[in-house]
Amino acid sequence: MTASVPISLEPLIGYLSACGGCDRFEFHDGYGEPDPIQAREFAEALRAKLGANLGIIASVEQTANRVAVCVVTEPAPV
Repeated sequence: MTASVPISLEPLIGYLSACGGCDRFEFHDGYGEPDPIQAREFAEALRAKLGANLGIIASVEQTANRVAVCVVTEPAPV
């Protein structure tokens, strides 16, 4: 079963599909040091944009200053 993609998320899903299904982002401050606060803000903004579709259409995972965004290809086990 394929989840229906809302029009507002089509550009994001299209971008991720063009990247092979996932993209990773690293955040650094003006001094080149890891910036986990900026990474968290980015991850939270993406989670808010995905809303109820988080984990159904795409996943957003943050570890320190890195954020991975991936298209969900299989439904999560219940």
